[in-house]
Amino acid sequence: MEGSTELYRRLLAFLFPYKGRLTLATLCMVVLAACTAAMAWMLKPVLDEALGGQNRDLIYLIPLLIIGLYVLKGGAYFGQAYLMGYIGQRVIYDIRNLLYERLTAQSLAFFSHRKTGELLARLSYDVTLVQSAVSTAVTALMRDAISIIFLLAVVFIQDWLLALIAMLVFPAVIYPIARFGRKMRRATLDGQASMGDLTSLLEETVGGIRVVKAFGMEEYERSRFRKFTGDFLAHQLKVFRVHALSFPIMELLAGFGIAGVLFYGGMRVASGETTAGTLVSFLAAVIMLYEPVKRLSRANNEIQQGLAAAERIFEVVDEPIQVYDLDDAKELASFSDAIVFDDVSLIYPGTEKSVLERISFTVRAGQVVALVGRSGAGKSSLANLVPRFIDVTEGSVLIDGHDIRNVTQASLRNQIALVTQEIILFNDTILNNIAYGHEDIDFQRVEEVARAANAHEFISQLPDGYNTLVGERGAILSGGQRQRLSLARALLKDSPILILDEATSALDTESERLVQQAIDLLMKNRTVIVIAHRLSTIRDADCIVVLDQGRVVQSGRHDELLEQGGIYAELHQMQFQNGSSETAENPAVVI
Repeated sequence: MEGSTELYRRLLAFLFPYKGRLTLATLCMVVLAACTAAMAWMLKPVLDEALGGQNRDLIYLIPLLIIGLYVLKGGAYFGQAYLMGYIGQRVIYDIRNLLYERLTAQSLAFFSHRKTGELLARLSYDVTLVQSAVSTAVTALMRDAISIIFLLAVVFIQDWLLALIAMLVFPAVIYPIARFGRKMRRATLDGQASMGDLTSLLEETVGGIRVVKAFGMEEYERSRFRKFTGDFLAHQLKVFRVHALSFPIMELLAGFGIAGVLFYGGMRVASGETTAGTLVSFLAAVIMLYEPVKRLSRANNEIQQGLAAAERIFEVVDEPIQVYDLDDAKELASFSDAIVFDDVSLIYPGTEKSVLERISFTVRAGQVVALVGRSGAGKSSLANLVPRFIDVTEGSVLIDGHDIRNVTQASLRNQIALVTQEIILFNDTILNNIAYGHEDIDFQRVEEVARAANAHEFISQLPDGYNTLVGERGAILSGGQRQRLSLARALLKDSPILILDEATSALDTESERLVQQAIDLLMKNRTVIVIAHRLSTIRDADCIVVLDQGRVVQSGRHDELLEQGGIYAELHQMQFQNGSSETAENPAVVI
């Protein structure tokens, strides 16, 4: 955990690009503080000279000066409020973009041990708390600190002895400010963790609402939600309790100081050592002085909340990027020869167990190579190494003789099209989902690939055709329709390497037929790595690599592996155990 000073220094570094506006805002604060101090200073001549009859002309002059001061004060306040508001919003804009940039730069391993809702809470709730620390709180610190300096000058010039008496309570003020600040930061951290849990639960429940309803678990999920909201409420009440306690304590301390000034100052006025005008002017300055001190206490509470949020934000920002481009990374030329897995091993960060161990095989250009194995054998992890979604722990993956860690990620992934079992569509139009990754694409080309993917017919029947919004995760479409759109997207990319996580097992017969036709077209004249779930779909593969517990235990063509026996033959028998044709798989088997 970083200290408060280091955290706030990092936050303030975001102000540097806006130093010009910050300087102007500071000048406005100086004018604002000077006007406030001048108002207190003017009470002495008003009471002693104007109202005392010594200088009646001041009766006409001072109201004009007061009006001028308020005009100047209003302009200065507007200037500092607008400029600091602008700076605060820009800083939050920069922090939010930095956080999102770092999140999207992380490898898949990073997201494997993070809850989506918790990350969303950092992007939304935590960043909002930081906003108060870098805009509202910074404004209060600067404005009130300057006001305190000007007002201190007024009170010490008028009566240094009275000033010392008034200042006796200030050391006592420091302790509650510091103590309340620590309590505020702790309560805020706990609250932020609760908000992360709450957001995660909400994201899971909304995403899985069909399962929740199917199993009649609505009340169970409601009780879980009530528990998380209850936890968040408890932490928020603690924050409000600290806020509420700080004000009366600061008021009480201020009361002691003002009472001391009135007692001692009143005695001096009664004895003729000073004038009533001096005492009233001094007392006004002291009252004005305590106000920014109290506001500093509130600002400190906001700062501590912001620091708690900053701690969580910088935790993500500082997470090392596991997959990155080397400084001398080169562009990968168009694929033409082979993909080589050379003694590859993989251990996910934070774990000790090997996911893949010493795997070696070659995929020649134009070949179809299938990865087969029981659930958890390492098929997806192996396929994820090719586009560098994760990096090998040992060994290397080479494309056309180039270690993929030595080429740019953009040029590498430009060579690869990906179709997964988990169909990812964005809440956008069908056109933009197919053309995802292409800024300027000819509509005719989009329609062409949609026809090839057997998607054009159903798209044409939608109310807005290709401009139809598909909803979140493609909610308005069926599974087969979503899969055909993902295949059209891969066809449009037209990359020489295809990674295919076969996704027909959950489709009805007609959708499966249409999707399989599109898959066959997509595989044509490409180098294909298939993560095989149905053995019937890979019997014509050039090579089948059988994985078990992260190791290659068999490889060869379909007929060769059946003759060898072993895991592949066992899996084949499980899918076709009744001796029926190879289109009658056992749907319970997931490979």
